[in-house]
Order: sequence, then structure tokens, then C-alpha cells
Amino acid sequence: MTRVLVVTVEPPWPAQHGGRIRTARVAEALGRDADVLVTFPEHGDRQPDAPVATRALPWSPPSAVRTRASGRPHLGGHYMVPVADSLTALCGEFRPDVVYWSHSYLAAWAPPAARQVPQVVEFANIESRRLATLVTSAHGWQRMARRAEAAKAAFWEPRVAARAALCVALSEPDLAVLRGWASDVVIAPNGVDVWPYDPSPPDGYVLALASYDYEPNVRALRAFVRDTWPLVRADVPSARLLVAGRRSELLAPEFADVPGVTVGGTLDDVAAAYAGAALTVAPATTGGGAQLKLTESMSRGRCVVMSSFAARGLPAAVRDAGAHRVADDPRSFAAAVVDTVRDPSARHARELAGWQRCAALGWPEAVRELVDATSALAGRTAAS
Repeated sequence: MTRVLVVTVEPPWPAQHGGRIRTARVAEALGRDADVLVTFPEHGDRQPDAPVATRALPWSPPSAVRTRASGRPHLGGHYMVPVADSLTALCGEFRPDVVYWSHSYLAAWAPPAARQVPQVVEFANIESRRLATLVTSAHGWQRMARRAEAAKAAFWEPRVAARAALCVALSEPDLAVLRGWASDVVIAPNGVDVWPYDPSPPDGYVLALASYDYEPNVRALRAFVRDTWPLVRADVPSARLLVAGRRSELLAPEFADVPGVTVGGTLDDVAAAYAGAALTVAPATTGGGAQLKLTESMSRGRCVVMSSFAARGLPAAVRDAGAHRVADDPRSFAAAVVDTVRDPSARHARELAGWQRCAALGWPEAVRELVDATSALAGRTAAS
């Protein structure tokens, strides 16, 4: 059996949030045709009985001076510099036929031993574009650092793509960019775990579920609560907003006195949060381009009101399903939320249509092209 080494930033299991869920599902799919080992720097909660073999590498945060001064990405160096020797030893022990990098910024720091076999590089985002969207939201030294990282990404990112045996895009806009940098590119959009359809409650709340340790999500939520939520409440005084997801508890004091807003905190299981929701919102206008929570909402039978920035990353399978509304300014965003809250029967028809479309986005289907291409690549390496 061929061997695939998956290198990622944290333990994929328990698969509790977007990044972990994607890496976990990709590794599980690859494991149906290959001997897969997932490795990562040793930090974060780890599930002892993971469905795929894992290996944690000893890690402690490195000095930022080395990674900031390098022409390679600071974020990749933060994770990879301390584990380079351990990863080299692991490559000698496991002898992979393919190395699969879950993020392009990790591949930019690949040690020589990991580059001896074909590389599959997943571009979770086009980093040069993602970083450029974050520059204007920063000030002082932070703005300078982000501008420098964006400029560095414009240099290292196409080079990582060009030397990869296979590049993986998550969205069609990213696919177009990668085709300009690399010869072999596949698209593998975010998939969904398939859940039974349960109509949203007529009097459900508005759900803002995200990882709030990521600045673009925090900034978008603050703008939504400040500018859009009062307009929603003006039309529907009984409207309620539940803010939930990783590190959301840190925002509780900030929103304690905002009418209709409750902070649910970090959730071990998001099922209950979705069960009580009438709809979800995704107002981010900066950051990455493919947000797993959009398809997750639809797979759980919930409509989404989102920004046009978020909508760019929607998979083709759900783009015209009618389960989402796109709005950018506070007044139109509030109007879309109010319309969805006020008309449960129309909402149920839209959310059911979105849920039905998600049947084509189950993880095995979403990543099939990626798995087939990686398996073929590993097979050729093993046979040579």
C-alpha cells in the first residue's frame, strides 16, 4: 500500500472547527486507498483514538525574529522551524510516497527530506490576497508587518505552487489563480457532513457561529452588532442574536448590554446552536475566501445571509440553490435578515433546497478528485 504523510498545523481530531474538520475529512478519505500518517506540532487538544494514525512533533514557539526576517512566511516558520529535525527523522522512518501539506505556508518551510518525494500542496487560501485584505485593518507596526508578509507571499507563494506535483484549490477563484502558477491543479471544495433535515423553528434566533480567535471574524461581528443589528431590532424588536464558536466567550463583556445579544462561548457540539437558529450570518469582508461554515449551515438546513466577499467561496453545487442572500451595506444586510426571520414558510422552502443540494457535497464526493490524483501520484512514486 502507498504511504501518504499529511503535515498540518494542529491535531485534526477532535474535528471541532473549520480547519480541523477539513484536514480530518481529507485524511480520512486518503486513508481509504493509502497508509496515511498525519503529523503536526504538538499543541492543542488531541483525540487519543483518532481514525487515522497521527504523530505529534515536539514544538515550542520560536523567536519571531527569524521567521519575520525570512523571505518565507512567518506563519509557516512559526509552526515548522521547531519541528524541522523531527519531521526529517519522521520522513526517514515512514518513507512516504507523497507529502500532503494542509497549508501552502507550511510547504514553504519544507525541510529537504520532505522534498525528496512529490508534494501535494493545499492552498487553503491564496495567501497574498488574504494578507492584503488584512493590511488596512491594522495600525502601526502591525500594519507594516502585514504589508511585509503580503509582499513576501507574492514571492514565495507562486514558487511553492510551481514546485508542487499537485496543487489543491478550495474555490473557483483560487483555482484560476493557481492555474497561472502550476501545471497540475485540482479543486476540492469544502464538503459537508450529511445531517437529517429539521426545519428551522419559526421563532428561532439569528446565529453568528465562527472562530473568534481569527481577527476578520471578530471585526465583522463587531461591525454587524454595531451597524446592522440595531436595524434588525428596529423592525423585529423580539429578534435575538446568538454569538457562538471558538473563543467567543472573550466577547461576552463587550456585548453584555446590547439588546437581544447572547454569547454562547466555545462549543463542543454545534448541533444545539443550529437547532435553535432561524438562520445564520456570515458578514466577514476580509480574510480567507472559502468559509466552511457556509456549507455547514446549509447542510444543517439553515439559510445564510452573507457578504459578497464570503459568497465568492461558495461551491458551485449550492451557489444557485436559493439558500443564501448576499448583502454588503448594513441596511440591505438587515433587510435580508428581517425578511428571513419574518417568513418561516418561505425560509423553510429555501433551506430545504439548500439542504438537498448539499447531498452532492458530502466529503467523499467533494474531495474525490483530490484523492484520486494523490493516489495516482503516490502509486507512480512507489512503482519507480
